[in-house]
Amino acid sequence: MKKRWSLVALMFLAGLVAASVALSPSAAVAKEFKYAGPPAFTVTYPGIWTQDSENPNKVLYRTKQEGSLPIMEIAVRENLPAGTTLANIAKEYKGRLEKSQQTQATITSDKQATLKDGTPCNEAVLTWVYQGFLNLQTNIVSVIKDGKWIYVSISQSPGEPNWNPGRSLTFK
Repeated sequence: MKKRWSLVALMFLAGLVAASVALSPSAAVAKEFKYAGPPAFTVTYPGIWTQDSENPNKVLYRTKQEGSLPIMEIAVRENLPAGTTLANIAKEYKGRLEKSQQTQATITSDKQATLKDGTPCNEAVLTWVYQGFLNLQTNIVSVIKDGKWIYVSISQSPGEPNWNPGRSLTFK
């Protein structure tokens, strides 16, 4: 009898593991956003995320997971202030975020990196409070190319597993 319950418990656990793997973002079929440019680029993101009809920040493309968090925004901005570089782009994003959301933001990480295709980028993490009650973390990958600021941002609850489509940003 004891062996039978052990087998039932093992089968139950196996079912839970299979279900969690099947429902995880990494197991979902990926989707791809393509921008013809210039500069032309693609961003790959989880297939369970859907395009969001709301676009309060007037970005190129916005998607979210099943009507909730995380929210991904892809933008191409042409009017950067003079002197804006990858070294100070996180401060530019922070200023725009604080102005649009009327909140205070903190840059918790700000580093130079390289995309898979060799393009130099900036990776930053900001924490902030949405409408005075919802703590958020925004991960942003930024590139300055052809005089334009291209970024992919993911806003989610702090501490959640981070799917980072910004790292899939690839230029043609």
